[in-house]
Amino acid sequence: MNIIVTPQKQQGLSLVELMIALLLGSFLTIGLVQIFSSNSQSFRMVEASSRAQESGRMGAEILSRALRNAGFFGCFPINGVTNNLDTTDSDYDPGLFDFQLQGISADNSLRPAGAEAGTDFFVTMGSRRAGASIAATAQVNAASFTVNDKGTLESGDIVFITDCVNGDIFELSNVQGGSGGGPVTLVANSGNGAPGNDFSANSPPGCNNPNNCLSAIYGEGSEIFQPYSEVYYIGTGASGEPGLFMRDSSGATFELVSGVVDMRLRFGEGQPATGVQDWKTPAESPNWNNVLAVQVSLLVRGSNEVMDSAMGVCFPVWDDCSAAPSWTAPDERLYRVFDFTTAIRNRISG
Repeated sequence: MNIIVTPQKQQGLSLVELMIALLLGSFLTIGLVQIFSSNSQSFRMVEASSRAQESGRMGAEILSRALRNAGFFGCFPINGVTNNLDTTDSDYDPGLFDFQLQGISADNSLRPAGAEAGTDFFVTMGSRRAGASIAATAQVNAASFTVNDKGTLESGDIVFITDCVNGDIFELSNVQGGSGGGPVTLVANSGNGAPGNDFSANSPPGCNNPNNCLSAIYGEGSEIFQPYSEVYYIGTGASGEPGLFMRDSSGATFELVSGVVDMRLRFGEGQPATGVQDWKTPAESPNWNNVLAVQVSLLVRGSNEVMDSAMGVCFPVWDDCSAAPSWTAPDERLYRVFDFTTAIRNRISG
């Protein structure tokens, strides 16, 4: 007997089966979306935290180094420093050229125009070697003399000469020689420059030209440095984001670290023998000659809004935040506070 099997035609999915498949697919899709969203949020949070940590660490390192080295003037002159730059010249800017031996200041008169309102700033002053150890090779009777090396010195540079007793600051009118190991002559003339020199108040014994003399006669071996005045402040970058800025002795400004929203300062006054006795903010007018240390509080933020609500933090860190945070964010970005205290090495050793 032959049994004939007739193939069944495909009937497709029933409505119930289709609904079950769609439901299972929806569950899988929702799960995948949640995983993706959670991972995306975690990535954005980690990125914001990393950016804030990087900005805070870099800002703290740059500022602490600038503060530690403030007030270095080579062999410190016992009789102080004579600044021979022409204060009547239109190019004279006290914030750039009024070099002070205390090494640090935050007087409001020195506040840069680009500083964000309500933020603190400070100015560090001192001197650095011009890429080489440069010293006079003969007695210096006038503001034109020979040295053993030109280093990185060029015409128009501001230089500082010291013999540990006296010190003079002036602008180089010309740097002559130095090629092929030949002698180098540093020339400083009165008059035109940026801002130029004014030697009219100097009359040391043995100087034949009263209009071209430094304040003292310097012996062979007197050292040559380059003085500097640098301003650190919070400004706004080209992208519209706040950041830590620096203005150098030439007047040029540089954005050092982005994402730094605010900076607050306290200055520790005292004497080397007794240490810091009192802390003052810039508004409390510290005695800059007695400042031994600086406490810095930096407020930094991440690049994206990753928080569910506005953060509250204790800023600056010396505020009393036992009851509540002293500062509330204006947006939902991640904020961090970095705090450090740095001694001014050239003050505590004095």
